[in-house]
Amino acid sequence: MDIELTRKFQKQIENCKNQEIKSKVFEIIQLVIKTESMISFHNLKKLTGYKYSYRIKQGDYRIGILIKDKTVVFAAFDHRSDIYKYFP
Repeated sequence: MDIELTRKFQKQIENCKNQEIKSKVFEIIQLVIKTESMISFHNLKKLTGYKYSYRIKQGDYRIGILIKDKTVVFAAFDHRSDIYKYFP
C-alpha cells in the first residue's frame, strides 16, 4: 500500500507526550505499508456518512485515515474525545 502523512498528522504525533502510544502508531504505519488489503486490518472502522474516511482505534486514541484505491492517507491523530471535532 502507498501511504501519505499529512502535516497535521505529523504535528499531532510530535506533540503526543505518551511514548508508548507513539511507538504503537509507528507500528501501525509499518503494518499498513506491508498489508495488501485494509479490509482485514484490526481495529479499522468506516465512519458513517463518509465515503473514504476510516478510523483506527489504539487505546484511548484514534487515527483518522482516508483510503482511496491503493493509497492510505494518515490525516489525523488525537484522543478519542477530540478527534471527531475536526475529522473528517
